[in-house]
Amino acid sequence: MDSFHPNPPAAAYPVDAAAAFDLLPEAYVVLNERYEIVLANARYLDLTGQSLSDLQGQSILDTNQFGSAEQRDARRAWLTGALRDVSTDQPKWSPLFRYEMPAYRDSATDEAAYPADPADPARRVPRYWKIKVSVLAAPPGQQQGARNGHFVLRVSEVTAQISDYERDQRERAKLRSQAQLRLLLADEARAQLREHQERFQLAMAFSQLGAWELEPATGVIECTDQCKTNLGLGPTSVLSEQRLFEQIVHPDDRDRLRDAMNQALAAHEHFEVDYRIGWASGAIRWILVRGVGRFLPDGTLSSVIGFTLDITSRKEAELEQREIAASEKRAREHSERLAMAMDHFVTTVSHELRSPLSAIMSWTDLLQRSADPSHVTRATGVISRNARQLSHMVDDLLDSGAIVTGKLSVTLQPVDLGALAGIVAEDMRMHAEAKGLTLIADDLASVMVLADENRMKQVVWNLVSNAVKFSAQGTVELSVRVDSERVELAVRDTGGGLGRDSLERIFERFQQFSANGSGRVAGLGLGLWLVKNLLDLHRGTICAESPGLGQGSTFRVTLPVYR
Repeated sequence: MDSFHPNPPAAAYPVDAAAAFDLLPEAYVVLNERYEIVLANARYLDLTGQSLSDLQGQSILDTNQFGSAEQRDARRAWLTGALRDVSTDQPKWSPLFRYEMPAYRDSATDEAAYPADPADPARRVPRYWKIKVSVLAAPPGQQQGARNGHFVLRVSEVTAQISDYERDQRERAKLRSQAQLRLLLADEARAQLREHQERFQLAMAFSQLGAWELEPATGVIECTDQCKTNLGLGPTSVLSEQRLFEQIVHPDDRDRLRDAMNQALAAHEHFEVDYRIGWASGAIRWILVRGVGRFLPDGTLSSVIGFTLDITSRKEAELEQREIAASEKRAREHSERLAMAMDHFVTTVSHELRSPLSAIMSWTDLLQRSADPSHVTRATGVISRNARQLSHMVDDLLDSGAIVTGKLSVTLQPVDLGALAGIVAEDMRMHAEAKGLTLIADDLASVMVLADENRMKQVVWNLVSNAVKFSAQGTVELSVRVDSERVELAVRDTGGGLGRDSLERIFERFQQFSANGSGRVAGLGLGLWLVKNLLDLHRGTICAESPGLGQGSTFRVTLPVYR
């Protein structure tokens, strides 16, 4: 019974230490006190690609001579120091060692992946190891110490971890590069956008274009500083649709601008209008506005955007060209009228000169053939009357030439205009009465004016004689009245009157109008033109008034009173 043991003692089941050592998952190598390899397990042999017979007896410092000289020297220096200084209670871990090792074939590797010569430098692959140096305890009865025992080197390959780390770092670097690239591209895009915006702003500033946007719901107009400048506003001014139309746009252009905007927006088209504004300085500026509506999908107007441009210089040049064109047109029309008037004048002069000359020549021939005293008296009267008529025509022609050439002069001296008008009225009375007209000259105020007496008589004579000539019946009234610093001489008649066109051209040279407003009448057409030019020399004025054809006319002369 005593010899029966249900569980045999441990010694009955001995453990094969060498086999256990060889099966360890980590790579181990055992060194003696001279650092020579005593034992290496299968994992170590697999890592190094060597056999135990190749390694036993070799110094650990001489094995695994892979990598560059710097790598080998670093490993040797660390191993030497670690083996010298290691203690039983303080193992030492190495830093990470890099080995450029041959890519040995094994059962798990495709044989075709490696060339025949593993020593080829091109077949070297990097492998990373960490080494732990420990001291085995001394056998019983032997003094404990590093030099008396054996060293154990645990070799841990971390190539996979390093590869994963490096791959992770590469991925991170790649992501960082991509992120940096995206940031770089975004920065470049923003820089390009800023550059384009700056160029756009510079172009708008250079061209004086102002941008604006109108909010229809509120009537608020957001606009750039250039737009405010174009409208004569300050940078801090607030602009609205109401202020634009009621305060800024010229009153004569407001309806035109609003109608153009409303019609274009109703038709979903753009509009372009130029209008005037008044700056605070009082200057009138021309603004060109161009805009278009922005609409929601349902057709509702969401906003109106556009630009403004100061076109004052261009508009003024355009208006100037229009005025020049209109002036040239008026000049051509005036020239044509003058040409026609000259034709009429030549015809008139020929006729007017021929009539008295014919009368003079006829009566002169009669006097030469007859000695009848009755014929002599009548002939002398006709010859005298026609000679005076010729004399007046010649005087008018001479005065006309002197005025055109600027050679007509006047000698100004104080003259009683009322008395001078009375003398002319008396000289014309017999002629008026002979025609059946009543000449009224009762309202002749005595007033002194600075004038050339003969030229002023010529003015009054032409006005009164014209009134008598163009009045078939009725009255001719001559008056002189004083009003403050001015004196007015008026000649009114009940003759044929003047139409609107006649009133505008009555004082032009060679113009003649009949009693019914058309056709030629006797005379050269110089009388009223001479009157106007003579009054200009006296710093006076003349105007014609008439209610219309058949309703008579009035000519008013104003002169400064002489004090």
